[in-house]
Amino acid sequence: MNKIDLCTLPTPLQQISEINSNNLYIKRDDMTDLVLGGNKARKLEYFMQDAVDKNSDYIVTYGSVHSNHCRITAAAASKLGLPCLLILSKPKNKPSYNGNYFLYDLLDAEVHYVENNDVSKTIDQQLELLKEKGNNPYFIYGGGHGNLGTQAYIDAYQEIEVQKEKLNIEFEYIFLASGTGTTQAGLIIGREMLNNKEKIIGISVARNKDRGTKVIKESINNYSKEYDKMLNINKREIIFLDRYIGKRYADLYPEIKDTIKAVAKKDAILLDPVYTGKAFYGMKDYLINNNISNKNVLFIHTGGTPILFSNAEKFREDC
Repeated sequence: MNKIDLCTLPTPLQQISEINSNNLYIKRDDMTDLVLGGNKARKLEYFMQDAVDKNSDYIVTYGSVHSNHCRITAAAASKLGLPCLLILSKPKNKPSYNGNYFLYDLLDAEVHYVENNDVSKTIDQQLELLKEKGNNPYFIYGGGHGNLGTQAYIDAYQEIEVQKEKLNIEFEYIFLASGTGTTQAGLIIGREMLNNKEKIIGISVARNKDRGTKVIKESINNYSKEYDKMLNINKREIIFLDRYIGKRYADLYPEIKDTIKAVAKKDAILLDPVYTGKAFYGMKDYLINNNISNKNVLFIHTGGTPILFSNAEKFREDC
């Protein structure tokens, strides 16, 4: 499977401050490059190669106003000289000209707002309009969902395997923020291919447990079917925790703020309030409440740094 070289790899894997007497490590996928990086950059290497292979001349995707996926897609398209259309969920209030929203503009991405209920219809309409104009558009599902996105995190797992051998350690737990499912699915497949045993725990950023687990399982099955892999993974092996979502997606509750501040002060690492801050808090709470100690634990930093800056005023309220 071919991909375009867009990332700075391997990303660092480093030890940080312990939690509950556990040896805690962090995989810095916020340092993949492409305008402040993130897990979507790995996925875009495959999607953009596929777009080039299909002679596409226009990239189309969708997400929220402050979508990391849309930011990185716009950057990848710009780097390859391709125009990019971002179909964004219409916000209730005008977004601040900051974070990912600012970067869309900086990268000259075309933005089209749409009500949540009209996303699917609008995508079809915009793709048809581009075709009528003589373009050959390439559509990428939100979050880089699909088998190519899954492959990117099978690669990432293999990268981790090499790094842990150099460090002479084994991990008992791997935690990550889990959204559309392909990142966690790729890690699980990577683990199964190497017959490893660590628990891979996804902290949901939005979906309930049933929905999130189902989508991850579907991603595993779809990948296995397309690439003829014999993987015997059942739902019980997929750990997807929905207790840290809060009231809704992007709910910035006090524990997340406290977590972001603590990690910034102790380890000089920035987390964001929507994804990694929530996941890091979930990991900490899980380790403490389950009396887990003296283990090697890995946290996957999936990026999202621009979202921290677009929420700056919310942190200022505490000052």
